[in-house]
Amino acid sequence: MKPRILITIGDYNGIGPETVLKTLKNKAITSKYDLIVISPIEVLAYYSKLLKYKITADEFNIVPMEIGKLKIKPGTISAEAGFTAGLAIKTAIELCLNDEYDAIVTAPINKKSLNLGGFKFDGHTEMLTKLSGSKDSCMVMLSDILNMAFVTTHPPLRDAAGLITKKRLTGKINICYDVLKNDLAIKKSEMAVLGLNPHAGDNGLIGDEEVKVVTPVIREANRKLRDIKITGPYSPDAFFASKKYINFEMTLAMYHDQGFIPFKMLAGHKGTNFTAGLPFIRTSPDHGTAFDIAGKGIASEVSLVEAIKWADKLSRNRLKQKTKRK
Repeated sequence: MKPRILITIGDYNGIGPETVLKTLKNKAITSKYDLIVISPIEVLAYYSKLLKYKITADEFNIVPMEIGKLKIKPGTISAEAGFTAGLAIKTAIELCLNDEYDAIVTAPINKKSLNLGGFKFDGHTEMLTKLSGSKDSCMVMLSDILNMAFVTTHPPLRDAAGLITKKRLTGKINICYDVLKNDLAIKKSEMAVLGLNPHAGDNGLIGDEEVKVVTPVIREANRKLRDIKITGPYSPDAFFASKKYINFEMTLAMYHDQGFIPFKMLAGHKGTNFTAGLPFIRTSPDHGTAFDIAGKGIASEVSLVEAIKWADKLSRNRLKQKTKRK
C-alpha cells in the first residue's frame, strides 16, 4: 500500500503552485505516489492558465479550500495568501492526526505573509510542532550526500548561544537517534556534533559551551543510547574542509547557517527538509517562495519531487519499524 501524501499549496504568490503543477504533470510521479493537494481550486486554475499548462483539477486528487474570491499577485506579500497557506497546513495536520493520511509535503511559505494572515509562527517547523501537540521537534536536512540536523532553527544569532542547554541538546540528540533508527532504518550509526564556538571552543579558551554543555551531553548520550556512536564537538571549518562528514550518518549543527551553508553547497537542489519528532512525516523542498521568479514558468520542481520521494521512503520505514514493535 502506498503512503498517502498530502501536498500543501504554500504561499500562492510564490513558486509553490507552479512547482506543484509541474509535479502533477509528471505521470511517472503521479503513478508512483498517492498524492493529494490541499489548495483552493482557483489557485491551481489561475496558474494553469497563466503558465499554459494543459492540466485540470479533475486529473488529480484535491482537498479543496473554500476561501472565497482570491487576489493572486505573484511576487507579493499578502495577508490573504498567508492565511490560505496557514489554513492548508492546519488542515493537513488535522487530517494526519486523524490517521487519514501518512505524510505532509509543504510547498514554501512566506513568514511575513503567514504572520499577517493570523498564524503567528516563525515558520513551518514551529507551526507543525505546536499544532500537532508535539513536545519537541528537530529540523533535519536530508540528502544522499549528508544528513544535517539543527539544535536551533530560526532565532537571531545573538540568541542562539543561550539556547544551547543540556536539556535542549539532549532532546535533539534523542530525536536524531529515533530518525536514524526508525525513519532512516539504519541499524548501527554514527553521529557527529559540531561545536558552537570557533575551533569548538579550543578547550574553553574561546567560550565554554563545549566544555560545560556539549561534551557532557555527548558522554551521557553514548551511555544511554544503543547502536549509535556520537562524537564531537568538532570544529565546523575543519570538519567540512576535510570531508569528515562522509563518515557519519548524521551531523548535528548548533545553529542555522552553520549547517545550511555546507548542506546547500553539497546537496544543491537535492536536499529535503524533514521535521523530525512529529507523529507523522513532514518534508518540504529546501528553497523558499522565490517571489522574484513567481509566475514566470521557470521555477524547478526538482526539490519538491525529492521531498515527495523522501516522504514516501520515511513513511514506509516508520511503518515497518512500528509493525516490528507490535
